Amino acid sequence: MKRPEVHFQSRHESGNTLYILGLVRNALQKEHRITEYNDLRDAVFSAGSYEEALRLMNQHVTLIDDDEYYDLN
Repeated sequence: MKRPEVHFQSRHESGNTLYILGLVRNALQKEHRITEYNDLRDAVFSAGSYEEALRLMNQHVTLIDDDEYYDLN
């Protein structure tokens, strides 16, 4: 199953962890994967760093940094 793509800009407002998490929520909600999102949200809130939060989210969707600052793969 192909993961949905979520675009963000790490050097702008859309690079905020909570903003990205909202984009991920919307993407997963469209695929009726809310329980998966809820588990992910809890893991992101417990993440020790921005990079760890991005890695966690990237396991469920394909995060694409349009600023190309973070290589998530």
